[in-house]
Amino acid sequence: MIAQRGLRPEDRPLIAELLESLPAFTADERAVALELVDATLAQPSSDGYRFVLSFQGAPAGGGAPRLAGYLCYGRTPMTQSTYDLYWIATSPDFARSGVARGLVATMESEIAREGGGLVRVETGSREGHGAAVRFYDAVQFARAAVIDDFYAPGDDLIIYTKRVAPARASAAPPAGRGAGAASPAAPAAPALYDAAFGYRDYAAERDFLLACARRFGARPVQRVLSWACGPARHLEAFAELGVGCAGADGSAAMIAYAERAACARGAGAGVRFHCAELDERPDVAPVDLSFVPLSAIHQLATPAALERHLRLAASLLLPGGVHVIEATHPADLTPSGVNRTEWTELRGEQSIDARFRIHTERATPDRVVPVSLEVVCSARRNGGAPRELSSFRQEATWYIPDLAGWRRVAERVPELSLVATLGDFNVDVPFEHAAAWRLILVLKRV
Repeated sequence: MIAQRGLRPEDRPLIAELLESLPAFTADERAVALELVDATLAQPSSDGYRFVLSFQGAPAGGGAPRLAGYLCYGRTPMTQSTYDLYWIATSPDFARSGVARGLVATMESEIAREGGGLVRVETGSREGHGAAVRFYDAVQFARAAVIDDFYAPGDDLIIYTKRVAPARASAAPPAGRGAGAASPAAPAAPALYDAAFGYRDYAAERDFLLACARRFGARPVQRVLSWACGPARHLEAFAELGVGCAGADGSAAMIAYAERAACARGAGAGVRFHCAELDERPDVAPVDLSFVPLSAIHQLATPAALERHLRLAASLLLPGGVHVIEATHPADLTPSGVNRTEWTELRGEQSIDARFRIHTERATPDRVVPVSLEVVCSARRNGGAPRELSSFRQEATWYIPDLAGWRRVAERVPELSLVATLGDFNVDVPFEHAAAWRLILVLKRV
């Protein structure tokens, strides 16, 4: 999976190493590229240069992520709505993997959000820049001008431009909020959503939830409840072990899809579904373990709504049972956090491309922030451009508390005790660990 974020001080040597691996860049070009990095790190509040970095493995709990590529762009001085794409570089290990396209798409979405504008990029015509020329043609930049022999005899300057339209307002989201990162909005959306999150290891996450119950709870797990269950993949994994399962979700379309999918995969007899939001009580019997996956909890946009959810969870837990919340790491609300993520799932001749974004630049002091999820399913054609088959885009407003905020909410629900804060799908990795990339809260019913 590829995750995007902004520039951090520790990224400089990674960018230098990446530039050194690309023979198309001269020593002078590498030096200039690093000068922009240094200028941005020296004045992080300046908006002159904007960086987008793509990492492979950035969300993983262990090991260092690999820099797959980066892009630097910014507003052109003395213009109203023109931008320059200064640098884009992709590691040879990630050539033709879609990283560069993803970086350009993120830049264009930012420019669209700011009202649109003209993007300009300059490149040379020499043999070493042939790949760049082909790339800009492929991503629909137009050749606006050529200056012969600009860099050296036979090395022309090629100026590309592309006009980015302003972002259009999205349709209002559906009433259901609980399908995970963002609830689907169209009839085909539940299947797209299910496919987009197919990279998750649901059996491993089930085993982690059971480990939480063993380590921090005080009762065997015979019945579980998944709030915001979405396509119910976690519940299917529990059903494989003979555990009684209930799923609640605020989207009736998602519930209908989950029921059909569970039956088709042979798990329908072991799972019962209920249409209920995170702050509504589903009609289920008490359980030994309940959980909220995929950061869905953040769609409860106030501390009071979180408190209502915890009280409901407590009322449905048997004594000694645990409630596990998979939350976003608070650091991802900062500009340097992992707040842009893109990934691709392949299904035969179809490609499902997903992009998730936390719009940190619009966060309020109360830690309320807009988020967006876009999923596109395309038919892959050998040698031709992909053809879009279906898509959905969803916007929501999230409340992402820091750890102190979570503790304050939990303290107002005496039936629950916050017994662990973890940083990974591993009961031995605390939230304070350097490798922590999630905030997973474990609450015990007293």
